[in-house]
Amino acid sequence: MRKLFIFIGFAGLAAATSCTDHEVIPPPVPLVDLNCECSAEIDDSINTVTYTDSCYYQSFKTILTEGVSTARYMTSVEDEDVVGGLEIELRSINWTDDGSNNPTLTEWKSFMDDNANPDYSDNIDHYGVEVRWIDPNGRLWVSDTTASVCVKSFVFNTLIQESDTTGAYMQFDATFNCTLINAELGEKCLEDGHVRSAFKLE
Repeated sequence: MRKLFIFIGFAGLAAATSCTDHEVIPPPVPLVDLNCECSAEIDDSINTVTYTDSCYYQSFKTILTEGVSTARYMTSVEDEDVVGGLEIELRSINWTDDGSNNPTLTEWKSFMDDNANPDYSDNIDHYGVEVRWIDPNGRLWVSDTTASVCVKSFVFNTLIQESDTTGAYMQFDATFNCTLINAELGEKCLEDGHVRSAFKLE
């Protein structure tokens, strides 16, 4: 009889432990592998700039509940060991907002794909791209649209849309040349510009 009680005890213990809930740890969610690098020669190689450390993404919006909303998208490429950096701003998408304060992903992708070879813009209300360079002395230089001896071109060689839990991104590889101006210091030619970064839908 004693053996029967011991057997029943072990069977009860086994049944109790077999019903224990186990914590299920989900596999890690893959994140978009964002590229971040930029290089250019400015003013006949007097300044050869390379930034490879950090990329930041911003958007600037005007949201209208009745009418057309607009947004501009900017990426900046910097290096923590180098003063300054390079910014690229793409202007500007128009859409009818549904309360989300963002265009749909389809609208956003179409806007990017339709601007693979943008002109330089001199006004936030104009379509196109603006390039800004913060030099090693912290001074701002902005791409210019007026006549100059400098070559002007901007091409998105690739535009690839990817998303993860942090948001939707349009990764790009671009090459460009332009005139940079500073109101006090004049102009410089930016040549052989190459940037790999992204815009973020936010």
